[in-house]
Amino acid sequence: MSTTYQLASINQNTAAERIRLLGQKMGLWNHGFDFPRFARQLFRDIDFRNKTMLEIGCGKGMLCLWAAMHGARHVVGLEPLAEGAYDSSDCHRTFRSMADQLDLPQARILPTTVQEFDCPGNYFDVVLSVASINHLEEKSCVALGKSEAAKKEYQKIFRNIARMMKPGGKLIIMDAARHNFFGDLGLRNPLSPNIEWFKHQQPEYWAGLLGDCGFSNARIRWSSGKLLRYAGITTLPKALSYFGQSIFRLELTRMALS
Repeated sequence: MSTTYQLASINQNTAAERIRLLGQKMGLWNHGFDFPRFARQLFRDIDFRNKTMLEIGCGKGMLCLWAAMHGARHVVGLEPLAEGAYDSSDCHRTFRSMADQLDLPQARILPTTVQEFDCPGNYFDVVLSVASINHLEEKSCVALGKSEAAKKEYQKIFRNIARMMKPGGKLIIMDAARHNFFGDLGLRNPLSPNIEWFKHQQPEYWAGLLGDCGFSNARIRWSSGKLLRYAGITTLPKALSYFGQSIFRLELTRMALS
């Protein structure tokens, strides 16, 4: 193992521990040991050094802080605090307090939607959406596949996201799929009791829609939950995920501008 690799691993572990301990101190979680595991499962091999990242629906912005601590030069999180949003208005105060204590002035969150966000073109290297893609336009999301107007509404949003991104940039989406064993039977999933499955779409559908809006090279992985992450298992076969939480990770690449 090279000295450079060892130092990078030490720095990553130190950054993760600083966020975990501060989050624990501020009462965001009891222990927080799963957060670094989840962040690594989500970002995989993304190198944030000198990169820019946008997170859509960022909640308290923990993943924005993660990116900034791992070298991102500018990170923006969007948390509109609208109906269906992840958190309360306290999330903005919590984020600013943590960013200040961690000395991360390059990270900020804004109370706006991605539709309202004013951003120059060709700017972000990474765009992230965790449990938020169906909330971008929830009524349209439910109607996708049945309504041409709903499809056009999402295409408009996706093309705007593509406009903000650099060619070769990565779009990462993590969400629940529409189909799940319990949901398809009309039952409450004991692992994810609050998910309304009909408000979601399959990753293959999202990949196809995004493919019409400037993205390519779709890669779908089915993600494990907390208990399996503790065991070092981060991905599942699709069939097994269907009987669990049906959580997918979809990664696409912003195509080169024509």
